[in-house]
This record gives sequence, C-alpha cells and structure tokens, in this order.
Amino acid sequence: MNQQTLDSKRSGDRVEGVFLVENASLKTARNGKLFITMTLRDHTLGLKAVRWESNRDEFRELDRNPFLRVQARVEEYQGNLQLILDNLDPLSASEVGLQAAEFLPRTSCDIEVLERELEERVTAIKNNDVRQVVVKILERPGLRDQLRISPAGKTMHHAYIGGLLEHVVSLVTLADRICDHYSWLDRDILIGGVILHDIAKTAELGVENGISYTNEGQLLGHIVLCCNWIHEASTELEDVDHETVLQIQHIVASHHGFLEFGSPKKPMTAEALAMHYIDNLDAKLMAFLGLYEKASPGPQDPRFGEHSYILDVRPYFPEHLDTQGSNAIERPEIKRNKAESSDSSQGTGSLPF
Repeated sequence: MNQQTLDSKRSGDRVEGVFLVENASLKTARNGKLFITMTLRDHTLGLKAVRWESNRDEFRELDRNPFLRVQARVEEYQGNLQLILDNLDPLSASEVGLQAAEFLPRTSCDIEVLERELEERVTAIKNNDVRQVVVKILERPGLRDQLRISPAGKTMHHAYIGGLLEHVVSLVTLADRICDHYSWLDRDILIGGVILHDIAKTAELGVENGISYTNEGQLLGHIVLCCNWIHEASTELEDVDHETVLQIQHIVASHHGFLEFGSPKKPMTAEALAMHYIDNLDAKLMAFLGLYEKASPGPQDPRFGEHSYILDVRPYFPEHLDTQGSNAIERPEIKRNKAESSDSSQGTGSLPF
C-alpha cells in the first residue's frame, strides 16, 4: 500500500488512504444530529477523527470492520490535529489484504533478543517449584506466539506490539537489581511473580482489530486469569509447594497495589511490595518516554507535554533529553552475570520460545 503516512500531515492537508479504526463511538450533537468519533491509525501515528452528520447504519457498518478507506482533511482543534472525514468506506481485513497489527506501533527492541533474555532468566531460577510453574504456564498452547505481539496495555504504557515482552524483561532486570540491594528478598519468588504478573494479557488483549479487550479480558481481566492459570499449573504438577504457589499468586493478585486500581488484594509480602513498585516505576517512566517522543520538542518549543492520566501531571522535558537524539532514553535490556546464565544445573532445557 502506497500512501502518505499520518505523521507527515499538517493542518490544511488532504488525506486519502486506508487506516485502522480504533475506539469508534456514536454521539449526538447539540442540534440532535448524530456524529462518529474515532481514532484512525497507520504504523506511524494515531489521529482523532470525526464523521459529522452520520447515522446508526453507517456506525454499525464501521463498527463491524477494522479498516476504513477515507477522504479527509486535517484540521487543528484545541492545539491538536484531527481528521474531518468527508467520505468513508468500511473494509474488512480480507478486502484490503492487511492485518491490524501492521498498523500498530511496535517495540523498538529485537523480539528474538527479548525472548532469549527471558528464556535464560527462567532457566536460571533455582527454586524448582517456581521454575516448574513458570515453565508450565509459558507452555500453554499459543501463548508464546501471542507473547511476541501482545501489548502490555491498551493506552496506558507499552501499548504497542511486543510491549508486554519488553515490559516483562525490563521488570526482570529491575527485580534482580532490587534483590542485589535487598539480599533478604526471595529472588526466585519475586522473579516468578514478575514473569507471570501480566502474562494473561496475552488473553486479555487482542490486536486483530487494533488493541482491544477480548471477552475474557472484559469479564475477568488478566489478574483473575493469571491466578487461575497458576492454580491449574500447580494442580497438574501435583508436587509443588503450596506456600510457594500462594506467594506467587499473591504477587499477581496485588501488583496494581490498590483495590481501586483493580487488585483484589493490597501487597502483603515484601516481594509483592517490590513487584508493585517496580511495575509502577517501569509503567510511568515508559509513559513519560512516550509523551516525550510524541511531543518531540524543538529548541523554541514549550518544555511541557500534554497532561497525562497515568502520571497525573503535565510532564516537563529537560533540554538534556534533546541532545541525545532520537534514542534519548535507552530501552532496557537484561544484563545478567555470565556465571549465573551459564549455570546449566539450574535449567530444565529449552523453553517454548
């Protein structure tokens, strides 16, 4: 498909092409007429779009199809660009010969490198019960394929293809460093909880029609799903220690930290506390990075970004970030002790990556 990308557009430009539809909503204007708001996305950017004077039939057709062929104009509204749709033609994936994932942003990390780093870290878990449970869950049918593409969130953080794997590997690195500092923490239980805490987002979120929640995700959510998976894995393994399994389940159940944020329990163990805070740190710093990259401030531009829900502030971007070019903030990678990674006595063979 040969079309200009959304990131090249400016106010007053015309846009023609096929785009992925996200978050379409039918609304009523003050004059009583219906209109549709949505986000249209290509692989570079997502822009808010409006279809004025629409109707329920047009919305139903749009809602049934993941893609739109549009003719639109770019306008500026409240300091942001948006598309005003003059003509639209809803299309199925088969009609355009495309997959929604082709239109979504993706991790800048090498997926195969991330997979190897995760595999090495799982193999290095010394507690046999923890390792068996983790491996059993990673062997769930289709999970490894989904893990390659799953985002870690819909909009909040790591909301891109491969974001979940990047997030997990980042947290494994942080957890190891936390355990180096607080040596009395149970490293294996924390690492097991880190690897599994968001693993059920592979079932909670889908990318077939843009990043969206599955029925399981809407009705149960990744915390409930993962606690169920841990129970199933430990039951099938039979001889694993119940207390160990319970502590890992608690890490998963409490990692959001607060009941109002979706955790059924607050952290009650040291490992669960560590999990909550490093998860929060990684999510918020990567959200900050995303806002900085979106703002991309020049020398004369304001240094404040847009208000962020996850940060609950308008972030300020110091000028030193600009001097480091497009890779101002390095993506995290695991750097583990060579002796530890070569300790084959702790491994169980290759994982399903």
